[in-house]
Amino acid sequence: MAASPFPKTLQALIDDRRVRYVLTGGGSAAVSYLIFSVTWLLASQWLHYLVVAVWTNLATAVVMYPVYRRLVFKATGPWLAGFFRFYTVFISGLVAGLVGLPLLIEVVGVPVLLAQMIMTVAVPLISYQVYRLWAFRHRPHETADGDVNP
Repeated sequence: MAASPFPKTLQALIDDRRVRYVLTGGGSAAVSYLIFSVTWLLASQWLHYLVVAVWTNLATAVVMYPVYRRLVFKATGPWLAGFFRFYTVFISGLVAGLVGLPLLIEVVGVPVLLAQMIMTVAVPLISYQVYRLWAFRHRPHETADGDVNP
């Protein structure tokens, strides 16, 4: 086994799937908010914010699935079947957005981009356990930190 270029503590953090999930989740949130914001700013005259939310959800899933698959969960197996399981969980963020955005925007009066930011932060907090326990569950011999030993 090759020596790690990172100090032991940093390597332990990198090796912890939960840390990788949080970092990737931050990246996913940034990608999602960027896609939503750019689309909203360019097309809000023609598209309802819920249409933008649907587009954002699908685009973000396509962009982020390979990252979650390889870097976070180190999943193997059929790519397309894994994507469908991943998107089944990921779409829960869309459902939350389709409920939460109108509540925040229409009922509470929060501006669209701020409401999207609130939803972007709230949804991933729940998703991790669903991903861990279901979407990427085909993991024989998991270690205490959740990674797989071959």
